[in-house]
Amino acid sequence: MGRSIHWSELGGRAHFDLVSSPSGLVIDDVDPQDHGHYRCRVDFMASPTRNLRVKLLVVEPPKRVTILAASGKEVTGVIGPYPLGGLLVLTCQVTGGSPRPWVNWWHEESLLDDLVEEAKGQVTRNILTLPNLTRQHLYRVLTCRCNNSNLTVALAATVTLDMSFPPLEVGIQEDNLPMTEGKEYTLSCEARGSRPPAVITWWIDGVLMTDTKHQVTQEGQVSVSTLHLVPRRNNNGAVVSCRADNPRLSAAALEDSRKLLVYYSPRLHLRAGQTLNMSNIKEGDDVYFECDIKANPSVFKVQWFLNSVELHHNVAEGVIQSNQSLVLQSVGRGSSGLYTCRAVNTQGSDTSNALNLNVKFSPVCAAGQKWVYGGRRHQAINVTCRVEAHPEASNFRWAFNTSSEFVELPQDRVHSSRSRSLVEYTPQTHHDFGSLLCWGRNLIDVQQRPCVFHVVPAGVPESVTNCSAWHNGTAAGEVVVSCQAGWSGGLAQTFTLEVRQAQPKNFTSPRDTSTSMKKVLSSTNTEKSDGSDSLGKLLASLQDQNQPHFTVTGLEPGTEYHLVVVASNSQGPAQPAVLAYFTPIDVAEKQTSATAAEASDFFQDFAPMLGVVVGVVASLLVCSVVVVVVCTRTAHAHNRRSNTKVLYDKAAAAGEDGGFARQHQHQQGPDVILIKNEPETEAECQQLESTHLKETKNSFLTSTPTLLQTDSSGSGRFLLTERSNTLSSDPASITGVPLAATPLAASKYPGSSLGVLPQLTDAGSLVS
Repeated sequence: MGRSIHWSELGGRAHFDLVSSPSGLVIDDVDPQDHGHYRCRVDFMASPTRNLRVKLLVVEPPKRVTILAASGKEVTGVIGPYPLGGLLVLTCQVTGGSPRPWVNWWHEESLLDDLVEEAKGQVTRNILTLPNLTRQHLYRVLTCRCNNSNLTVALAATVTLDMSFPPLEVGIQEDNLPMTEGKEYTLSCEARGSRPPAVITWWIDGVLMTDTKHQVTQEGQVSVSTLHLVPRRNNNGAVVSCRADNPRLSAAALEDSRKLLVYYSPRLHLRAGQTLNMSNIKEGDDVYFECDIKANPSVFKVQWFLNSVELHHNVAEGVIQSNQSLVLQSVGRGSSGLYTCRAVNTQGSDTSNALNLNVKFSPVCAAGQKWVYGGRRHQAINVTCRVEAHPEASNFRWAFNTSSEFVELPQDRVHSSRSRSLVEYTPQTHHDFGSLLCWGRNLIDVQQRPCVFHVVPAGVPESVTNCSAWHNGTAAGEVVVSCQAGWSGGLAQTFTLEVRQAQPKNFTSPRDTSTSMKKVLSSTNTEKSDGSDSLGKLLASLQDQNQPHFTVTGLEPGTEYHLVVVASNSQGPAQPAVLAYFTPIDVAEKQTSATAAEASDFFQDFAPMLGVVVGVVASLLVCSVVVVVVCTRTAHAHNRRSNTKVLYDKAAAAGEDGGFARQHQHQQGPDVILIKNEPETEAECQQLESTHLKETKNSFLTSTPTLLQTDSSGSGRFLLTERSNTLSSDPASITGVPLAATPLAASKYPGSSLGVLPQLTDAGSLVS
C-alpha cells in the first residue's frame, strides 16, 4: 500500500470548501493520478477522532476507435465491394480507456456483436463476422461504438458495405420464329440484377460474334443489348446465345439461347452416279443422275431438263424420276446433251450446274444430204456421204448395188475425213446408173444401215409448179411471183423470170377458156426470128436465180403482162410456166347522166336494189382488204433476201440494152423494176382507162375500178389509192365475186407447161 499524502500536495488544483454544505475537498482538473482512496479525519474536542474513507474513481475515456479489414488495413466510409455469398470480417479496435471500455457492433439500432475478443494493455478489440452476404447487405451501415462510463460520450466508427452481384436473370426477348436468308432481323437481350451492370455479348455455336453490330443500354441493374443479324443459309440450326457477365465476378455468367430456323431458296448440285464413267457411255447403257438439294423448307417440286427441254416421268420410254434421282434406261444418241435439274420451295427456285452426257454410237446417215445425183456416161460424179457418229467415223466403205449383188468400189477413189466421205464414180454404161451404198465405221461399230445415193442419167429439170402472182398492196405497181421448184434433173438448177407485154387482142372471153388456150399454143410454133411472139414484147428478164421467187415493180396499171418462169441446168431449160397477170386500174370512173331528171328517175326506181348491192359489195371489199394485208405481209416475209433488180426505161429502149440496166443490190427490194421516163397527165390516165374498157372484152379486169393519180412532185409516177387482186371477165360483169384466171402457155417454148393466175375465192382466200 502506497504512502499517504496530504491533499495540499495536489497543489493549487485542490482546496477544502468550507462554505458548501456539506463541506468537502474540491479537486480541479482531475488527473488519472488522482485516482485512489481519500481519508477524511475529523478531530473533536470532547469526542474521539473520526475517519471517513472515500474512494475517488477517475474515468479515462477511450482515446481512439478504428475499424480494420480482414487484411488488418484500416477502412472507413464505403468498403468493398464484397461478392454475393462472401464472408465479411471486420475488427473494431479501441485504444485507451479506463476503466477498460466495452466495444459493440451496431446496425442502425440493432446490436450485432458485444463480445470483446481481445483486451491487451490499452487496446480492446471486437471482431465482427458476417458469413454468406446477401443482396440485403448492400449499402448496410455498420457502426462500432465504445464507452466505459455514462459520464462520457461514447466513441463510434462507421463503414458502409458495397457489394457486387452477378446477373440475376437474362433473356432474349423475341420469339423463336423462322428467318429468311438475307433479311435483317433484330434480337434484344435483357440482363437484370447485376452490380455493376452486366456486360452482354453474343455468341453463335460457342464462337463470339464480332462481325455484327449491336447496341448496349445500361440503367441501374438492367442491361439491354440489341443485335442486328442477317442470317445466312449456313446459320440454319445454329445456336445464338446472349451471355451476361459481371467483370468483377468470375464464373457467374448467365446466358439465354435460341436455335435459329433459317429459310432459304434451294441450292443444287448435279452429279452422275458414283459407278458411272461419263466418258464411256454407249448406246444401250443405263445412266442415272443425282440432284443434291440443300433447301429449307424442303422443296416441293423437282424438274429435270435435257437441253432446256423438260423431261417427264415415262417408264415406257425409259425415263424414271424418283425423288432427287433421274434414271435413263437404254440411252440412245438422242439422249446426248446437257442435263440440269431444277427445284422449287417457298423461298424460290434454283437450277443446277449442267452435266454433259455424250452417248457414243455407231454411224448413221446425216439428214439433209443430196440423195440423187445426175450424170452422163464417162463423166466423173463426186458423191458425198455424211454420217453422224460419236466418236467420228474414220473409215468408209462404198459399194454399187446391181440387180443381183454389191460391187465394192476401190478405196483409191474414196476420200474420207471426219465423218465425211467422197467417192469419185464414173458410169461407163447405162448399167452403171443405180444406187451407191455408203457405210461408216468408228470405234463403236460399223454402220448398220447404209446411206443410199441414186445416180441417174442427167437431164433437164422439171418445170416449176404451183406458181402464183399477186399484187403487193404496200407498193404501187408491185407484183410478187412465187413458184415451187421441181426436180433439178440431178444437176444444179437456176431460175429465170421474163416479163412480157401481153397482146389483149389474142385473148377470147373467159367463157371459152379452152379456145383461148389453143390459140396461144398454136401461136408458139410461129415464133418470129426477131424474138417477138404471141406472148408479147419482152420487157425484162432476170436470170440465174437460186429460187423461183421474184418481185416485179413499175408495172403500168390496167395492162396485161405475161410472167414466164423457166428452170434450167447445164442440160438445158425446162418447160416454162406462164402466168397471165392484169395489173389493177387505179382510176375511179365518173359517169354523168344526160339530164338531172333522168338520173333522179333512175335512182328512185332502183334505190332499194342499189342499197342491197352496195351492202354486198362493201362486205366483200372488207374481206378483200383483210386478205390483201395478210398476203402482203406473207410476201414481204418470204422475199427478204439479196435481189438483182432490172430497171426498164422507155426513153432508152432504142439502145443496145433495150432500155434495161441491171443493178446488183444487197438490200430488200423488188427483183424487176419498170421505170416510166415520161410523166403522164390526168387526161392521159383517163384516156388509158377508156382505151382499156374498149380493148378488154376478152381480157381479165379488176373487179373494182380504181383512180390513177399523178404524183404531185411531177415525177410522172402513179399513186395507187386503192388496190385489188380480184379478177373479172369484163367491166360490165363486176360484182365483187372473183373468177379463175385462164391458163396460158408460152409461145416461145414448144411443149411448155401451163401456169395459172392465182384465184381468189369469195371469202378472200388465195388458192392456186
